[in-house]
Amino acid sequence: MSAKTPGTMAAAGGPIVLQIFRGDTNSGAEQRFEVPAVEGMVVLDAVHYVQANFANDLACRWNCKAAKCGSCSAEINGRPRLMCKTRVDEFGDQENHVRPMRAFPLIKDLVTDVSWNYEVNKQIPGFTPAANEPVPYRMLPEDTERVYEYRKCIECFLCQDVCHVLRNHDDKSAYYGPRYMVRIAALEMHPLDTRKRTGLLHGKAGIGMCNITKCCQEVCPEHIKITDNAIIPLKERTATDVYDPVARIARKLLPARAGQLSESPDGLAGGSPPQRFAVKDVVRLKSRGRRFARVASVLPDGKLEVWVLHMNGTVQHWAGPKIVRTSDVTNNYGPLDEVGIGGKLVEQYITEDHAAEQHG
Repeated sequence: MSAKTPGTMAAAGGPIVLQIFRGDTNSGAEQRFEVPAVEGMVVLDAVHYVQANFANDLACRWNCKAAKCGSCSAEINGRPRLMCKTRVDEFGDQENHVRPMRAFPLIKDLVTDVSWNYEVNKQIPGFTPAANEPVPYRMLPEDTERVYEYRKCIECFLCQDVCHVLRNHDDKSAYYGPRYMVRIAALEMHPLDTRKRTGLLHGKAGIGMCNITKCCQEVCPEHIKITDNAIIPLKERTATDVYDPVARIARKLLPARAGQLSESPDGLAGGSPPQRFAVKDVVRLKSRGRRFARVASVLPDGKLEVWVLHMNGTVQHWAGPKIVRTSDVTNNYGPLDEVGIGGKLVEQYITEDHAAEQHG
């Protein structure tokens, strides 16, 4: 046999043997097909040949054939991969077993129902800048670089498929999965986002279920360091907010005041409307030359309780609390926490202020 599919080259060897799963939720089994080898052929090419010549009703999901849409996810020889990115010649003469993703309900053949992922996505509070953040947004490159990696996700759900919580234990009620740890990290680490999602992470999102096997990171076709750069920093942040003894004592001594952003018991934001400024945000003040303050809370009358940063040479300390009007605040520069978000921004303005004082 010879292949005449568009864009392929002349046949370059014997036939390729594919064992493709055929079936639905009721029953199914692998079916053997022989496809003529073509130089540069990928598994998706072979599946298309089977569709065109042997099994017109073979169900297969695909779109771009360029490893950018994430549609053609499957398990090839037991490993979650993109069919359009997996060359058949890397397996030599062995048979190629092509099966649907195991972590999701089967619809037919190689097509699974991944709609649960989109339902999870709806539960994550979106990007929330400060109400008075000037537009267009202005950010330092250093503060935005870490977010770029997360934006590369093509939602192929291979990381979801390989996750042991979703795949082996089939407990989607306990964990959102690595793909949505990446999305939450992109929001939490955005230099202008003010929303607090550690309650969601500790609760319904279930970040504690991940035991850092890095299997999700290994199968990512975009080479996102899911575990190292998303899950571990989120675990650290959640542990600080939930288990830090100082934070726990502070929550008992200083209960939430009216107007503060609250989270419902399941970890989802809800109830009261979003507050104007979140705890631990770094803001710039106009009054009395005090350029930086950390908001401790929003008072019922709308005023802010803040700690003001003072500089003495290279030594800095926070003084307060001080009560100010919200009109005194001109900009919100995002969280300053243990992960160091906003740190370079603060350092830049401290340096500028210090230089101005010396020249003044």
